[in-house]
Amino acid sequence: MKKELEAKNLVQFRLTGTPDGNLLVSFYQLDVFNEQAVNWHIAGLLVENKLNARVLYEGNLSNNTAYQTAIRHLLERLDVYVNCVRIEIVK
Repeated sequence: MKKELEAKNLVQFRLTGTPDGNLLVSFYQLDVFNEQAVNWHIAGLLVENKLNARVLYEGNLSNNTAYQTAIRHLLERLDVYVNCVRIEIVK
């Protein structure tokens, strides 16, 4: 299962001046098309302690409610397929 959950097409952007401060937005593709598999990926990150209070959202793009307009504008700049996003606060 780990092999099918490896992230591909990683593209990152930095958003500055948001109400939460500076953000790092990472788009990536998981080779899965079902929400349960994405949830398993997120659970694995939690177990590995890779998610913390600085992560505002990580998961399927269709479920994201954080900074929707900004995320939509960033997606327009991508030329690779992605289905997940991670939004985290950075300094």
